[in-house]
Amino acid sequence: MKIAIAGLNPGTAIYAQYMAKNGHEVTIFTESQNDVVIADLLPHVSLNIVNRESTRLFTRRYLEDILGIRIRNVKLQSITIDENRIILTNGEYDNYDKVIIGSEIYPASSGRCISVYSIKSLQGKYLIEGRDAGKNTELLLLIADVGGSVDTKSALVLDDDVLKSVPINRAQDAQECLSTDYEVVKPIIGKIGVNNELLGRSFVMRDSLSGIEYVVNRDYQLIIMGKLMALRDLGVINTLPLMPRLELGFSNNWSFMTIGLTREELGSVFRDLSSSRISYRAVDNDIIAKVLHRGNKLLGMQVLARGIKLLSWFYLIYSLVMLNDIAYLVLDMGYERVFGTLRGLLEQLVLNLYNI
Repeated sequence: MKIAIAGLNPGTAIYAQYMAKNGHEVTIFTESQNDVVIADLLPHVSLNIVNRESTRLFTRRYLEDILGIRIRNVKLQSITIDENRIILTNGEYDNYDKVIIGSEIYPASSGRCISVYSIKSLQGKYLIEGRDAGKNTELLLLIADVGGSVDTKSALVLDDDVLKSVPINRAQDAQECLSTDYEVVKPIIGKIGVNNELLGRSFVMRDSLSGIEYVVNRDYQLIIMGKLMALRDLGVINTLPLMPRLELGFSNNWSFMTIGLTREELGSVFRDLSSSRISYRAVDNDIIAKVLHRGNKLLGMQVLARGIKLLSWFYLIYSLVMLNDIAYLVLDMGYERVFGTLRGLLEQLVLNLYNI
């Protein structure tokens, strides 16, 4: 199969890797001259939580020289997608069996705000602004860890009753503004065909739990989506499950996962929401887990943990579990001592919900 990918990001890179390893001809069109990195980890590099090597998903040399993928450096806005045809502004075009439409991101010009992708210290009083609800939530954890003060009116991905477990010092008079925004670059999308698929940040998806549309913001979710798309196209799985929104974040001491939408987001559609909450506390670990549901239909799941490092979540998919014909992602944290406890808590919440 002859495949074109317009836009290089962690999701399209994972997809390209799988397809190229299995003998398919892959061409990537990208503006980037650099290796593929997980942008979600860039603030952690600036704050010395992880090293820069941890951000690198693939090198250009690996994709080109080892896998034999052809990479063409062009401006994405110079590309028009017309079903299975890639058309460049210079008149050049080519036909493909499949075209994956991706997006690329760059730290936004933050104006009066400091970009979260370039922060060096969080010991101060800050106001968080930005459209990225997952990164807004992660910033709260990061600032709490270093003893800073923070305030925000921007959207978050943890409900207040879960987030109150974090010892956040609320800023009364914030001295600086932190922005979680970034610029998104996409090719020009003309006519969408049956062999076109979207895989990148800022594209709209439908949450499989609630049916509500959401915007993809996480590289972690793109990686999982890219892998599942490749497994389907290689015939390993039959269909591509519709994913719930996935948000992850971590600091030195805290980490969180949200599957699906928050109460605030769901409340605009559903009036009769219910929730169930469970906690686990040990000397060096705290876990708070919560599910949102309507009757016996699960609409969202939130986990906040202290003392559990969740850095490995984006590449260790534990399994796909089917409940009522819906695919739920259960993510393995690795070999954490309390992983069994957390899994048990989540299973208890879900089983209680279904009266099992």
